Amino acid sequence: MNKFVNRLKGLAVLLPFLALVSCTAGRPSPTGESVPDLGWLFLGKGPYTLETKVKAAPGPADLQLVTDLSLMAETPDIVLSRKVTVAPDSTVKVKLGRLKPGFYEVRLRDSIRWNIGVRPDEVVSLPDAQPDFDAFWESTISELDAIPMEPELTTVPEYSNENRTCYEVRYSSLGGAVSGGILSVPAAEGRYPVCIVYMGYGAEPYYFDPSTAPDRILYLVSVRDQGIFKAGQDRWIDRGLSSKESFYYRGAFADAKRAVDFVASLEKADPERIVSFGESQGGALTSVAAALDGRIKAIAPSVPFLGDYRDYARIVWWPVHEVFEQADSESIAREDLFTMLSYFDVKNFAQRIKCPVYMAFGLQDPTCPPHTNFSIYNNLGTSDKRFYCVPECGHAMWEVPAWDAERERFLSSAMGINK
Repeated sequence: MNKFVNRLKGLAVLLPFLALVSCTAGRPSPTGESVPDLGWLFLGKGPYTLETKVKAAPGPADLQLVTDLSLMAETPDIVLSRKVTVAPDSTVKVKLGRLKPGFYEVRLRDSIRWNIGVRPDEVVSLPDAQPDFDAFWESTISELDAIPMEPELTTVPEYSNENRTCYEVRYSSLGGAVSGGILSVPAAEGRYPVCIVYMGYGAEPYYFDPSTAPDRILYLVSVRDQGIFKAGQDRWIDRGLSSKESFYYRGAFADAKRAVDFVASLEKADPERIVSFGESQGGALTSVAAALDGRIKAIAPSVPFLGDYRDYARIVWWPVHEVFEQADSESIAREDLFTMLSYFDVKNFAQRIKCPVYMAFGLQDPTCPPHTNFSIYNNLGTSDKRFYCVPECGHAMWEVPAWDAERERFLSSAMGINK
């Protein structure tokens, strides 16, 4: 755990100390906005030069570049070590040469660390699905389909008005578990596109402002034991590790699919115009739902969770090591654990996703590191894909208004809404 704590402390120190000294004026995003380029994401073939400002005393300094896949190792893989000089104006400039595609941690002296990326769309993380992966999920969905949904909708008056009606929703899902969420439906007659929002790990539910978004149905999904069903719980990822049939995310992924079944059944819903987004766990559920149900026409996952478990454990401590601790307590061999988890690795679902995808990531993310995001992105089954990088951001993409605007334009277009 100390490694994880130290990693977080290092990132907490980092961002206030870094500033742009020279960069391009900005590169256009896929939907037309100008995306700041801090010079930390290298998309060309190189050679590369890193130039940035740091809050550090002028003078000589040691700088190292460490591969992200060795951050949890006892001996990190240092691919570059330089003597540099912090200039009087706090500028550091260093020639990096040509680097392989991937993500690297820059270490300056003992106090400043940050991540850079090199050609992320060329990062290779091959699927490791078991031979019966598809059969397992086809069987799971068949089992889900055999369970009557029987939805119960309860009006929430304080979030309803003459424009929209809000409901808390409950229905049956895989194994008889209850899932559901918060639904907001326009009051006017007609058929509307639907935007499904999947929630982060342990995130608190919220209600939609009934005076906004009059042009769509909104549905905030609560998978089993989370969201409106949480009741004080705070751990799910280490539940049921003994088998793929009992693992928590078999049910949670089925709940993500059931949410599509539910919105498609609504009288006012247009099932040809369903889109989805989510952050962290919500990004994973968004991706899996699109893989399991072709009725989703476009997705915008941010910092998606649950991608590439094996490499995840090489980059950050949480959550994989929380899973390791529970597996060890149950005497589950490490290889058996990874085999089981491969059925729930989002990169193994990615090839099944055929709709347009717009993925956002924070280059400094210590929770769902960029390598794991791109293990999903680079295996997508669609060529209609794009990514949005916020170089200075960690995990909290929900705090980036520019990404909110980008996502809204992308999903509105997919829903046929003119903005």
